[in-house]
Amino acid sequence: MYSLERNMPRCRIYWLDGKKFKTNLLVLFFDLPLKRETATKTALLTEVLKEGCKPYPDARSIAIAAEELYGALWDISIVKKGDRQLLLFSIEAAKAVPIEDAIAFLKALAMEPLVEGDAFSQEVVKRRKEILAKRLAALKDDKRGYAQRRCLEEAAKDTPMEISADGYAEDLDEIDGKILYEHYRNIIEQGIVKVFFCGDEGEKRKVTAFRKLFQGGEPLSSFEEAKALPKVQPVFIKEHTPMEQARLLMAFDTKAQWGERSFATLLVLNQLFGGDPDSLLFQNLRERDGLCYDIKSYLYPLTGLLFVQTGIKAQDAKKSAVGVLKALEELGENHVDAKKLEEAKNGLARQYQAIADQPWSMVDFSVEQVLVEGERGLDAFLRRIQEVTMEEVCRMANRAALRTIYLLKGKEAEQSEGK
Repeated sequence: MYSLERNMPRCRIYWLDGKKFKTNLLVLFFDLPLKRETATKTALLTEVLKEGCKPYPDARSIAIAAEELYGALWDISIVKKGDRQLLLFSIEAAKAVPIEDAIAFLKALAMEPLVEGDAFSQEVVKRRKEILAKRLAALKDDKRGYAQRRCLEEAAKDTPMEISADGYAEDLDEIDGKILYEHYRNIIEQGIVKVFFCGDEGEKRKVTAFRKLFQGGEPLSSFEEAKALPKVQPVFIKEHTPMEQARLLMAFDTKAQWGERSFATLLVLNQLFGGDPDSLLFQNLRERDGLCYDIKSYLYPLTGLLFVQTGIKAQDAKKSAVGVLKALEELGENHVDAKKLEEAKNGLARQYQAIADQPWSMVDFSVEQVLVEGERGLDAFLRRIQEVTMEEVCRMANRAALRTIYLLKGKEAEQSEGK
């Protein structure tokens, strides 16, 4: 990864070597702090901007323009990373498409919205509010995803991380075309901007055309300095929804820092704990004890939060939770041999080396590095993983503090338990 702009206060441009790919990927995003009062506005903004812009005044016109660029793929979306809400504009086009045309397309989507005076069209805003409300309601139908979000909310309570980057249906009523356009102007005039170009080296300088769009202005300075989560007693949350299989999630705070050696240790711990089919959780709880249908541990981006998620019978919740804690204890007592450690590190290396095979994976990995101002490049990242020792993994396992146990199950399951 190579930064093309080093002295711009608001806009930084990065180039990733994509000569082996058949497409060029261009991603522009605004790096925004997650706040309850703005999260829904930003989520709704992505919907409204998809309706059209001055050069392409409706969704059909945008589709035609993208098709004329050899079927380019484009999107406007929201991504949550840690305590940040990223507003993304992207286009992936065949290399036969001139970079200037891809830049012009992305610029039109981001910078030339359709407005009526000082407001977005009330009709468009109303229509897109309805679409977003339906999408938010549909999120509850994905029980696995819903349980993950609820567990995160409880584990990160009273911090920006608990806020949903997808927005809140109850906040939609107060947003109209004028309020939304004012929010858009604040983002355009003050938002911190990052541009990533994955393509041929000979084309990279053309991407610096974006610097003319984001000169001047004071960048938004409302990011709170990342603070350690406060020490709290673990909380147990139980919720009900119509479903047959229960979902049990557990959240641990490890205090690991992305970009530091401690995060490499956390990655190895996660791999040994529940990151692959040879991990302790899978082998102990699923294969040996038969307590769950599925089980996995995972990390929340840009934080030291470690989660375990599993599908179980509701009556097995307590046994499963105890089993998870015992597996973590095993890691803390150095019950993993050197061969397992090396296999875990090699498995991680293969996963991260595969990043180089996909433009989007390269950009996503690089975005996370840039957001935390960590090391630049995959090689240094992989070296840190290979340097991790079993003693470091043990220390990390021992300092992992349980914050939340979250159980989502059907009411009928509770009724049968009480019989």
